[in-house]
Amino acid sequence: MKTVIYYFTGTGNTLAAARALAEELGDAKLIPLRRAVNPGGIPVDADVLGIAFPVYFLNMPGIVQQFVESLMFTGNPYVFGLATCGKEPGGALFSLDKTLRARGSHLSAGFALVMPENYLGPVDLMEPEETVEQKLAAAHSRIPAIAEVIRKQQVSAPEGSDSSVIRLGAGALRFLMTSVYRVPRRFHATAKCTRCGLCEKICPARNIAITADGVAFGDSCTQCYACIHWCPNEAIEIGGRTSGKRRYHHPGISVKDMLGQRGE
Repeated sequence: MKTVIYYFTGTGNTLAAARALAEELGDAKLIPLRRAVNPGGIPVDADVLGIAFPVYFLNMPGIVQQFVESLMFTGNPYVFGLATCGKEPGGALFSLDKTLRARGSHLSAGFALVMPENYLGPVDLMEPEETVEQKLAAAHSRIPAIAEVIRKQQVSAPEGSDSSVIRLGAGALRFLMTSVYRVPRRFHATAKCTRCGLCEKICPARNIAITADGVAFGDSCTQCYACIHWCPNEAIEIGGRTSGKRRYHHPGISVKDMLGQRGE
């Protein structure tokens, strides 16, 4: 049985969860979905297909939505979703199911793992170290049970909620952060920047460029926060509300792992 897990990660939470699950399954191949993009579509060549991603604004990230819309199904694989979130998955896994159905497939099971928060601007949701450790331990403890469901190819409803309240709330939250506060336009590098180029290299949207004038942020930000959390000098800020706030990336994920997501 061929098992493939495509993943997208910003601070490493999702990659850590997907890697642990692949190791538990024993025969699963991990592929960064950013490296699977194909203009003509992405053929699904697996008996079991996993799609792992973080929850943004109670929903799937746009970058994941685009990936799923490119999948080409010729068979009927068992498809599962693995969503990582700071508190609630919202309707993310239900959105995944709907997108899969539009491609001629469907979600057989959807799991949500609560992991450390990484959202720090304009609202600071960062947590103390003891909470981070507790969340990581609790998330890891669920992996064997999730793997067992996948091995048996059991069918279950997605975790989270598909209520109209959740859908409306998700849309409103995204609108407020993206169009009102305009988070993507507020990213900037401070005088602490050494132009090491790491932010440019790990940005999954290829939205950052190191220029003669400094660090330039484009119009394709997916709000994964990889740049702000992985900067070795904490030189990237969002407006004036993130200065001095704690950064986070998963302790088991390295810069090399992040570069691998983009194929660097």
